[in-house]
Amino acid sequence: MQGSLWTKRALALTEAALWTCWTLLAQVVVLVLFLGILMLLVFGLQWPDTETLQLVVLESDLDRSFLLLGVTSLGALFLIVPSVRLRMGERTRELLGTNLPTREQVVFALATVTPVAIVSDLVYEMAQRQWLSLTAGSLEHPLAFTTLSELHQRFDGVPYPILIVAMALGPAIGEELVFRGFIGRRLIETWGMLPGVLLTSLFFAIAHVSPAHAVGTLPIALLLHWLYLQTRTLWIPILVHFCNNLLAITLVRYRLVEDIQLPLPAIIALLVYLAVILGLLHVRQRSSRINWGPLGEQHAGSLA
Repeated sequence: MQGSLWTKRALALTEAALWTCWTLLAQVVVLVLFLGILMLLVFGLQWPDTETLQLVVLESDLDRSFLLLGVTSLGALFLIVPSVRLRMGERTRELLGTNLPTREQVVFALATVTPVAIVSDLVYEMAQRQWLSLTAGSLEHPLAFTTLSELHQRFDGVPYPILIVAMALGPAIGEELVFRGFIGRRLIETWGMLPGVLLTSLFFAIAHVSPAHAVGTLPIALLLHWLYLQTRTLWIPILVHFCNNLLAITLVRYRLVEDIQLPLPAIIALLVYLAVILGLLHVRQRSSRINWGPLGEQHAGSLA
């Protein structure tokens, strides 16, 4: 029995790792297809030599533009959604929890957006400083973070609605579908509630590649999973994820905030406020819940 349990856990971890890789590979596939179509339109069937190709890339500033980032981020959604539907089968909507949230759930969820965004940014800043110290401050390191100036350059001139769809809505739907909806369910079923949430958040962080960015996503990853477990609807983590992304791209796009500097008492007050909001939501959800077990146990074995 114990051996069977650890086999299921190992399989769940393997599948989670593969799906994490797939979220990244899907973007690569979209990128390759997009560049192939672009080259076909520019050069036709005659592939250019290496020197010409490099010249085109440099002159178009394609590597620093929003075009590649936006296309891959949004385009990957059209690969990820069908693949999750294929894996989960006909009961996908039931297993994910696609019922519409209540007004109360939406209000409580939105109340967490700003505080968790600030906390995540503070964690990111600390991780970034640590990463720079480890890499001797080199911005040329393969896993170096993207600077604010680079983001300003990428977003400059891009219509705001396009930024919202490509950088806020697309990732929110795709990542929540994979990590909270699919990977999270599977890991909670096999590893239990707390280990499952922690492992899911870890895979979510790994999917963001850059070490500083990955560490910075951990607070919101934990919050998103907690909200999902409390509300039993995937739309709540999607909403909070979308709003978090929207807040970030708005601040960067319009250069509203360059750096967040908060004194220790303000940080403590922020954490207390967030804890109160989450506590109230938990109490309200518990009082209205009827025969609900943990989300991962609701359909135990359904993905085995």
